[in-house]
Amino acid sequence: MRKLSLLAVVLLLTACGSGGLGDLGGILGSPSSTQPSDVQGTVNYVDTQNQRIDLNVNYVNNLQTSQNAQSIYYDNRTQVVYQGRNYNVTDLERGDQISVRGYNSSGRYVADTITVTRNVRS
Repeated sequence: MRKLSLLAVVLLLTACGSGGLGDLGGILGSPSSTQPSDVQGTVNYVDTQNQRIDLNVNYVNNLQTSQNAQSIYYDNRTQVVYQGRNYNVTDLERGDQISVRGYNSSGRYVADTITVTRNVRS
């Protein structure tokens, strides 16, 4: 049953991502805020005014997807980690590869922890 629902997530990402930016919260559809999801992708843009990060998603819960532009959100509790050190979300740059652990909050995918797996400047 779980494999089927993950496949559905991948198919929905593919369908929703083709028409512009989608919102992962509505796509992931976690039953509650207590079931976190993992997303991996490359940063396109950090919108500090709306506390949103636009990225090309490569993996959702370790299942590969075609690269789709999606949005994730952050708040004042979101941690950004790179090589064991904490940074601000505003330190993220276009091209950074990140792994995000987050949850569905009122239809939005909100990041708990963002781990930079490859810094664009490295």
